[in-house]
Amino acid sequence: MPESEKHFTTAKEESPSGKREEGPAKTVQDYRRIIESIEEIEAFFEGRERGYESEVQIIVNNLQEALEQGADPDYVALGLAGVGTEAAMELRKRLLKQGVNSRFVALGLAGVGTEAAMELRERMLKQGVKPVNVAMSLAGVGTEAAMKLRERLLKQEVDRGYVAMSLVGVGTEAAIELRERMLKQGVNPDDVVLSLAGVGTEAAMKLRERMLEQGADPGYVALGLAGVGTEAAMELRERMLKEEANPFSVARGLAGVGTEAAMKLRERLLKEGADPRFVALGLAGVGTEAAMKLRERLLEQGANPGDIARGLAGVNTPEAEEFRRKHFGHNPTLLALSYSTADPEYNGFICRYGYEK
Repeated sequence: MPESEKHFTTAKEESPSGKREEGPAKTVQDYRRIIESIEEIEAFFEGRERGYESEVQIIVNNLQEALEQGADPDYVALGLAGVGTEAAMELRKRLLKQGVNSRFVALGLAGVGTEAAMELRERMLKQGVKPVNVAMSLAGVGTEAAMKLRERLLKQEVDRGYVAMSLVGVGTEAAIELRERMLKQGVNPDDVVLSLAGVGTEAAMKLRERMLEQGADPGYVALGLAGVGTEAAMELRERMLKEEANPFSVARGLAGVGTEAAMKLRERLLKEGADPRFVALGLAGVGTEAAMKLRERLLEQGANPGDIARGLAGVNTPEAEEFRRKHFGHNPTLLALSYSTADPEYNGFICRYGYEK
């Protein structure tokens, strides 16, 4: 789940005198061990990428199966968010041929910035899909092509609020500059703080503070902290609660954050009477053992299965797939629902599988 990037630096060991101490000379065996270590690291990352491919293949296969079993095709289209494989694109085309509402196909392109996805957006625009839906389909996509399409949509006088919202999960310099420009053109500060979901950079945190000074709703600020689990973000959530942000906004704005501090805040909100529905929705993108246990508990306490399903979006671990089969296997529509969040724009950073670039 996207949080602000952790930056790792390698410091040089220095002696008390400030001079770098040289170690013993490397032997052939030493270099071989180094090479083997590098190869192991490369194999690990290659394995992780293969896992990604396996993950999205399971998503597409499960959605196809759900469709065949009678799942609502609109939810199948939404469930493809973040998936840009050839099989996913073929399924989208099939859904369009079957007459599925093109709005849902467009929204299900969130988090997908591939060339094929951009071509499909252009085709849908020509076929009369509402530009606001195409704008929202760009959620989480920060490519040069995506930024150019946003500019075109703005020139066509598409509602700036939707264009702003399409910037969720995009923290590039160009994206920050576009937010600033739209603010000058009168876009609502609430839309701007929502657009910062999934972005935890220093520039984004400063912009949130400015928007608060300009009257942004604390509830929207809390919602726009989704996907950001830094210490600064947790402190801001606490401030928003003190400034009477609705607890449901804080709960939903924890989506994509699975830290110990975030889990403690969820438990606190529940004890203070927060609606379990919003706590469930705010678990999207969190696949930790603690999060899976909380889902089970919420279901046992009578939470709506649909909310639990939507709050499972972006979580595709073996444990999550087992949970899906156990609780939603009897209902293909619920199974399809579990692959997208309740907020299509959140899909842009919660359902992220490497196809946003």
